[in-house]
Amino acid sequence: MPPTILAFSVFLDFLREGIKKINDPRSKSNATKFKIDEAILSAFSMFFMQSQSFLEYQRQMQSRSGKDNVQSIFGVDKIPCDPQIRNILDLISANSVNVV
Repeated sequence: MPPTILAFSVFLDFLREGIKKINDPRSKSNATKFKIDEAILSAFSMFFMQSQSFLEYQRQMQSRSGKDNVQSIFGVDKIPCDPQIRNILDLISANSVNVV
């Protein structure tokens, strides 16, 4: 059997499917500015690109040119700030993350 080739786009689709299975633990309100997938993909992008200041750089790139790598590569419309990502992701149980 030939090995399976895992392209980055296939990996992202796989990750997005796993994220869809995660229930958003936040109460529904008008104050919920970011979707759960935006927070998770923004956090993942920071680790993937291996840069502590990656998200801030993306925000600056967005303000200068109207587009950023998180938007183009990961499909995130709005990037939450670091504390917002922590606040959202801290509510998610590790047991609820099942991407297999």
